[in-house]
Amino acid sequence: NPAARGGRNRALEPALLRALGAAGLDAELWATEGPGDAERRARALGEAGETVLVAGGDGTVHEVVNGLVGTAGTLGVLPLGTGNDFAHALGMSDDLARAARQLAEAPARSIDLGRIRWEGRGGRVHERVFANCLGVGFDAVAAALAAETKWLGGRAAYLAAVFRTLWAWRRPHLHVRLAAGAPVGAGADEAEPLDRDGLDYSGPLFLCEVGNGHSVGGGFLLTPDAVVDDGRLDVCLVRHVTPRRALRLLPQTFSGAHVSAPEVTMARVARLELTVERGGGVAVQADGETLTFEASAVEVEVVPGALRALVPGRLGGE
Repeated sequence: NPAARGGRNRALEPALLRALGAAGLDAELWATEGPGDAERRARALGEAGETVLVAGGDGTVHEVVNGLVGTAGTLGVLPLGTGNDFAHALGMSDDLARAARQLAEAPARSIDLGRIRWEGRGGRVHERVFANCLGVGFDAVAAALAAETKWLGGRAAYLAAVFRTLWAWRRPHLHVRLAAGAPVGAGADEAEPLDRDGLDYSGPLFLCEVGNGHSVGGGFLLTPDAVVDDGRLDVCLVRHVTPRRALRLLPQTFSGAHVSAPEVTMARVARLELTVERGGGVAVQADGETLTFEASAVEVEVVPGALRALVPGRLGGE
């Protein structure tokens, strides 16, 4: 994706081809031309059983997995985006030459994906899969603003978006249903009892982050224990917090210490549902890409072993 990293990838083609060649990879380079292009090309290559290497960020990965899912294709990821959270979840190095060598030697393994269905304006239902994360609420609004600051690079782009979003934040009122999983962390024992069907919470929501990978936004460890092959999705539910309190919690997400905060509930689930009780729709992002600002209902589920990927790192099943 030549537009990744605020357009800086356009100058990387010679270095990319050198790195792939030095690693012994016989690759054809295709530059994406706009939204949807990566998904269309990935589907055609996947149906031919090819390996598709993403040279871009989580947004490009999002398109490619939606093209590859259900095909015989294999995914590989070179971390050439702003955040590169999914590449890091697979164990990829940020050094281009080393990452190319990793892909040349990595085995293909089955990994999970998440699937989201949401109801938008007029009751129309939409569906996508995601590789790394899904965010509802504050996180989704911040992700939309981060697209305007990617020239800052890495975590700085997302921090700038977080600060901009905080001052204008208006919390939605959601009914949240987490199914088929037990909550973990101190916040889980605070106010909402767990029954055999999951965690029931109704009230103001700051954010709900669903992680297949362990980080978002270039290193915010909202779901620090998530792994991509355990057949579950990790959830970070943050009830209403003031902007001041959110700023105090933010540094804790760099280490995962936020999981013990009283406003935070962590869970590991196979499926969850969110319904907006009042206040219009809610913003939703997947892999950092804005899906909608007006979802009235959201259903999320894990799709175990949905995709083959080149994985140099250790996963949860090992």
